Parts: sequence; structure tokens; C-alpha cells
Amino acid sequence: MSLRILLLSLCALTLAGVAGGEEAPPATQKLDELVVTATRTERSIEEVPAAVTVVSKETLDDARMIGIKEALTGIAGVQSETKNGGYDARLIIRGAGLKARYGVREIMVLLDGVPITDPDGLSRFDFVDTQMVERIDVLKGPNSTLYGANAAGGVINIITVNPYEQMNSFKVGYGSEHTDLTSLVTSHEVGDAKYLTLFGTRKSSDGWRAWNSFDSTQAGFKFGWQVDAGTAVDASFSFTDANLQLPGGLTKAEFDSNIRQLTSEPFRHNGRYSEIYHLALKGTEQFSSALSYTPILYYQNWHHLHPVPGVINDGGAHVVGMDHQFTVRHTPFDLRATLVTGAALQVDIFNGDKFAYRDYTTTTGDPTTGRITATLSDAKGAKIETDSDTVTKWGVYAQESLELGESWLVDAGVRFDQVLFDLSADILQEYSWSTGNYVVPAEPTIDLSKHYAYVSPRVGVVYRLVDGLSLYGNISTGFQTPQSSEIETNRDLDPAVTVNYETGVKASSDAGDRLDVALFTMQVKDEIIQTIEAGGVSTYSNAGKTDKKGVEVAAQTRSVGGLRLGGTYTWSDFTFDSFSEPVNSGPPTFTTVNVSRDGNELPYIPRHQYSLYADFRHDSGFKTRLETSTWGAYYLDNANSERYEGYDFLTNLMVGWESGPWDIVVDVANITNMHYAMEVTKDTTGKVTYRPGAPISAFGKVTYSF
Repeated sequence: MSLRILLLSLCALTLAGVAGGEEAPPATQKLDELVVTATRTERSIEEVPAAVTVVSKETLDDARMIGIKEALTGIAGVQSETKNGGYDARLIIRGAGLKARYGVREIMVLLDGVPITDPDGLSRFDFVDTQMVERIDVLKGPNSTLYGANAAGGVINIITVNPYEQMNSFKVGYGSEHTDLTSLVTSHEVGDAKYLTLFGTRKSSDGWRAWNSFDSTQAGFKFGWQVDAGTAVDASFSFTDANLQLPGGLTKAEFDSNIRQLTSEPFRHNGRYSEIYHLALKGTEQFSSALSYTPILYYQNWHHLHPVPGVINDGGAHVVGMDHQFTVRHTPFDLRATLVTGAALQVDIFNGDKFAYRDYTTTTGDPTTGRITATLSDAKGAKIETDSDTVTKWGVYAQESLELGESWLVDAGVRFDQVLFDLSADILQEYSWSTGNYVVPAEPTIDLSKHYAYVSPRVGVVYRLVDGLSLYGNISTGFQTPQSSEIETNRDLDPAVTVNYETGVKASSDAGDRLDVALFTMQVKDEIIQTIEAGGVSTYSNAGKTDKKGVEVAAQTRSVGGLRLGGTYTWSDFTFDSFSEPVNSGPPTFTTVNVSRDGNELPYIPRHQYSLYADFRHDSGFKTRLETSTWGAYYLDNANSERYEGYDFLTNLMVGWESGPWDIVVDVANITNMHYAMEVTKDTTGKVTYRPGAPISAFGKVTYSF
């Protein structure tokens, strides 16, 4: 509570100073990296009243970039890993995203400013061509004021190659486990002020675990047309065919003996096999120096075959969306101000079927009786369910930004959102966790509608103390709806509402030194909590209240003789203030009782997390980077019954050389071949599951720009 009072006091004092109208002496300052994600207008990082990290092109060029997770590792407040290898990514920001079974939840993801997060909050990285990524903006903390529902943890904006910039490159790579990469990007001027970029990427690997191979084929284009000085039209299209085998967890004995082996869980052939089409149109119309209009229209069609424990999902969706933003620059009371306002709409129409597994063994030897002991393939058996869902999200937003003198900047905004779920299903059979086989359902038909609405306000203040040093504070809110599958599991779920109080310091020098510090406290009402029951099945319920407190520090020194040092530190204290967890006893009775978890820590989130790096670049073109990360101890379950001690100094090394059009990079991940778990969980029956981290691996790539 004391930290909350401190933050509220800081914001109050800041606003009082603004009201007093006292103007600090003018200061000239070097502009930092410009970002649009945090405020929907172009600003330097130091003018944003929130914690923002930018992953630069230099960092991305030196990374493998098989998946997005490699670009986000080592950011303060962000946990980026993969439970399944390949291009799969698990992303958690300040505890948000913890409950995701696959994909990314509770975090709004944008691709060149276009939402790729579904209306119910699921984001897929499968179709993002990582070889096209130029930079990534990471906004930490809730921002439902500008981006609506399902931005409770933050916003990620993945920015790809600009079609207006000439770029031609060919890239090949090869590494451990027969990991292959081939990529081509070529840009051309195709007419008067018209520009076209074509791209294609192929990635594949056998994987380092049994049942863990992946491949991905991607192709598309980006088109830009500068119609006149104030009008531009951008279009992009991509197609992705992505296939990923999901290897499952291990027991403690299996983890200790051989992390590469096939899981011994009954469902051993999980996977995600997808085809995705993505089309986006974005315009810019500068009516005058005071008024501009930015319309965005987008369409996504995806289809996947998704074997998971119990069933094989086979379905897809059409996602249509639009965002119409107006930016008005005006001078109320002779103050410079910018108003950003607009409306957004997104509709997701899903149709799919569920199938039983075709090939499996049982305790009796008869597929229709006994418990399933092991799947033999991921082939589909009989159809057992048909689903038809529509999820609609719409919202209106407005944010006013006032410049008060040369040193003060105040943002104040609000948004109204509504998310509507219409879900229906016809169920012939369902997998029963109590019998371990397929049974006639107790409820053969599902037909339900749920509507959620919320108003998300926000206020933020930046005060520039001196050249290169600013303070900020914000009170921001997040609105998180349940996902469709979670509503079907528990129809009484309420949306989670987050209120975030944050303050911080941003300091930088012309020479390249940088220090960012953020302190926050968040209260989450009705947080949607995952409970892992017998067999690994997930159920969901609302916690009455969750308290999250944290400190994030990121520091970087200037380059001295080509050497640059840096690091990050994250301290997290995330606890259940009030939460009664439904606990299932497991077979044979499957009795459910509610058990208090008040005062317990959230699982998987370590109290301490830090990273260090040393980066050296020589005028000859030689470059190298050594980085290491430490993940502290965390609890395995909501009951806090057992801890995993985490890992210390997981270390990666990169060595490369740049000369003219050539860029050659070789990296070794986990150079000490550390034996560690990426994640350890414990279900309500006491079963502990280990998901091993990747062993030592090497990868090299050559890029030729022409």
C-alpha cells in the first residue's frame, strides 16, 4: 500500500505543478528513438509516460530469428521463452500471459501497427516472417485506453521492412538438428512514387526432442504508394504454411535421465499445423498541418489442425477489422496539444470440428473401453463435435496530450469497449478425464452469449528535468476478457480489470549511456487464473484480487573502444490477495473443493530475474556478443506447495563479421550445455511436469545485400 500511496502522491504533485503553470527553462535535447506504439503519435521514448523498450535492427540482424522469442529475451519485465521449440513463443509481461496454453494472451500484438490479436485476446506468431522484422516496440503495462480489451499486459508492435526503402538481400543459414533457413527480400520502384517489396522465407528443423520438428514456408509483398505530399496508401499481403510438432512434458525421472525423449503422457502427438492468409491496407491523409486521418482495414483467414490432449481440433476463422484514427493538433488556452481519437471494430467468425484420436492403446486393449494409455499418431478418428463461434469487439477512444512549457507533457485519455461472444456447439462425444476415454456428453448442445463492456481511463505525465533526464508517472487501466475456450469451461467468468500505478526515470547521454528504471504496483480484480487438474487439463476461475508490485532496471554504457556493456534486472512480487481455487481430487472420485490461496505467490514468476551482456564491434567489421541470463526460483502451482530453483547464467555467444554487402554470424546457444527446465508445473493431484530447456546448439547464417 505504501508504494501505491507514493505513486499517487507523485502523480498528484506532478499535476499540481502543471496547474501552477510554472515553466522550466527551455532545454535542447537530442531526440531519442521515435516510437508510435505507446501514444499513436510519433514521439521520442523519453517523451512517453510509460516503460518502453525498442529492439533495434542491429540486435535483430545478429539474432537467429527463427522465432520472435529470440528478439525479446533479456528485456526487463518480459519473460520470453518457448515450451515447444521452433517458431513457438511464450510471452509474459508483468505476469500477463501466464495462463496461455499456446500462443500469446493478455498482450496486444501489432504487425506494422495493424492488430493481429483476435477479439478474444489470442495472438499467433506463426505467420510473422521474422526475417522481415526491422524493429520491435515493447510497451509494458496496461494500455486498454488506446488499444482496447486484451491489452492488459502491454503492447508489442512488430515493425517490418519499409516498402519505401530500397532493400535487396538473400540469406541462408544452417545449424544443429538440421535447422535450415533461406530468405529473400527484394524491393523495386514500380511506377511514379510506387514501391513494391517481395519476400519469401523457408525455415525447418528436426528439433532437439522426439516429436519436435517444424517447418514454415512464407511469402508475400508490401506495396507503398505516395499519392501526393499528404496522401499515402500502403498494402501488405502474406501467406504462411506452418507445421509444428508439440513434444509434451516429462516426469522428473525422465527430465533427469534424457531430455530428448518422447513424453510418456497419454497424448504424445500434439501439434499445430496452420495455413494463414493476412491482408492489410493502411492509409494516411494529411488534410492540413492540424488534421490527419489514418484508416486501417485488415483481413485474416487461418485454418489449423491442432491435436491437443483429448481431441484433435480442425477448423479456422475469418477475422475482419478496421481502425479509423484522427489526429488533431490544436492550441487550447495557447497550449500546444494533440488529440488522438477514433473508433475500431473487429469480428472473428470461427467454424470448426473436433475429432477423437484414431490410433491409441488402452488399458483393456479395446479402443472403446479402458483408459487411453498412449496415442500412436495424430491421425483423426470420428468427428465428435462441431463448433460455430462469433466474437465481436468494438471501441471508441480519445486521448489529449498537452505540452505545458518546454518540460511538462500530460496525456489524458479514455476508451469504451464492448466484446460480444456468441458460442455454439453440437457435441456427439467428449473426452472424459475421469474415465480416460470418449463418452456421451452430459450436455450435447452449447448455445450461449456473453457480453462484456468497460471504460478504460488513463493519465500520464512526463517532466524533463535536464537535457537527457526525465521523470514520468502514469495511472493506466487494462480490460481483459476471457477467451472463448475459457468461457466454455466456466460460463461464470468475469473479465479481469487492472489498475496500474507507475513511476520511472529515463536517462541517456549523447555518447550512448542509458538508464531506465520503472516502479509499478498493480491491482487486478477478477484475474482469470488457470488451474491444472489431473491429466494436465486446464480450468479457469476468477481470483477476487491479485496484487502485483515490481521494479525494472535496464542499463547500457557507451561504446568505449568498440566495447559496450549492459544488463537488466527485474524484481517481481505478485501475490493472490483473495483467491479460492477449485481443486479436483482426480480419479476415481473427482471431487471438487475450493481451497484458499490468499497470500500465495503466482506460479512461474521468479522474484528475481536478470541478464548481462558484453558487445564488441571493431572497425574491421568483426563483432561479438556474450550474454547471460538468470531466472530465479518460483513456485510450481497456486498452492505454493513446491519450488523450482530456476537457473543461473544461461549463456549465449555470437561471433560475426560485416564487410560491404556481406554479414556473417555464428552463434552458440547455451554454450555450457546447462541442464535446466524452461517450465515446471504441478497439477492439483500433485503430479509434477518438466518442460526441458534446449541443450547447446549452434547456428550460422550468411546475408548478402545487393
